[in-house]
Amino acid sequence: MCAASSSHIENNISLQRDGIAAFETLYKKYWYQLYCVAVKYTSSAPDAEELVQNLFEKIWRNRASLQVKNWGAFLTVSLRNMVIDFHRKQSLKNKFLTNYQPLSASSSMEEEPDQEQLLVLIENHLHELPEKTQTIFKLSRYEHKSVKEIAGHMQLTEKAVEYHITRSLKLLRQHLRNYLNTWFTLL
Repeated sequence: MCAASSSHIENNISLQRDGIAAFETLYKKYWYQLYCVAVKYTSSAPDAEELVQNLFEKIWRNRASLQVKNWGAFLTVSLRNMVIDFHRKQSLKNKFLTNYQPLSASSSMEEEPDQEQLLVLIENHLHELPEKTQTIFKLSRYEHKSVKEIAGHMQLTEKAVEYHITRSLKLLRQHLRNYLNTWFTLL
């Protein structure tokens, strides 16, 4: 399916100077070659296609700052790094799925995590925060309002809303770390 390309590859392509024409040249010359490499290392045509597409999107977004002398080497190393990230994410995903086992309907009540207890803990720790931060957290997490909606509702900037959400999540992470670690290790 994938054979080595025998075409001569130009390395004097400048995206800053030649813009879309240079990008199209790069894409046409390297896409298939990179796709073949990605298929080899991911064993998945759709994943390989997505990786190569993401690589070219990243190049286009950063075209103004790229100073590349050897596009073949640059693209190969960039793809290699993306494949490493891909495998790292896949490994984490597989590890999570292996460790996460949804409770079956036949599980006893003792085996189920106490969600009500967790909600009580969250509420108790939220009371340590200012009222405005509590309100923003509840709108975000309980009522599933967007940052933009909360900002409009409370007449705040979106940055201020993000700050309050981050502040409350940080506090909850600190206080609930032991509870959540215990809960996840029991699964």
